[in-house]
Amino acid sequence: MTTPVKEKPLYLGHRERLRQRFMVDDGASMPDYELLELLLTMAIPRRDVKPLAKNLISRFGDISEVIHAPAHELLDAGVSPNAIVLIRLTAACALRSAYNGFHDGDEPIFSNWIQFEEYCREKMAYKDIEEFRVFFLDGDHHLKGEKLITTGTINKTNIHPREIIKAALENKAVYVILAHNHPSGNVEPSKADIKMTKAFEELAEVMDLKLFDHLIIGREGSFSFRAAGYIKTEE
Repeated sequence: MTTPVKEKPLYLGHRERLRQRFMVDDGASMPDYELLELLLTMAIPRRDVKPLAKNLISRFGDISEVIHAPAHELLDAGVSPNAIVLIRLTAACALRSAYNGFHDGDEPIFSNWIQFEEYCREKMAYKDIEEFRVFFLDGDHHLKGEKLITTGTINKTNIHPREIIKAALENKAVYVILAHNHPSGNVEPSKADIKMTKAFEELAEVMDLKLFDHLIIGREGSFSFRAAGYIKTEE
């Protein structure tokens, strides 16, 4: 009596085809759900994960939203703990890569400004509440540190310029960059944003500090107060 040959699940061949397609152009030609599907195969080895990948894209919008989604929301969407770790690890690697892209101790921050803005987006753009951060620079515009000043509701933070001044002096900063996110996605500054920026710039001058820029961060881009002419440029 011969033992019947157990057929391999069809999804195994599909996974191999996904891997081969990814290696052709690092996934540039693959839709979001297929990239996510390939990622999920690393954590879920014995299941067809295409339905899960499609459901996640449908629920969250795109792959960026998925990898930045809070762990509890991924769990609610049916993602296993192992897969959640892998997804959040992907987001952590993207953040670290963005940080390394601009943080060069031998170059001023504006030499890698696009990479700095990308770091701020990775750090803040996908939050569902507002965060306000300050970055500390020395006299040669080298980044020396950063601090989360406050968090708020979905559309409001309570920022007091004196708190920022205190943090800047404690970090021996010469220049500071302010950054906060707009969870709505609209990066246009509000009247309150403009008023606070002006108040801080005036107070900073009195304390022998300089405001280098204030960024508003959104999912699709950012707004620079310096580029828009709201902040005084050095002579």
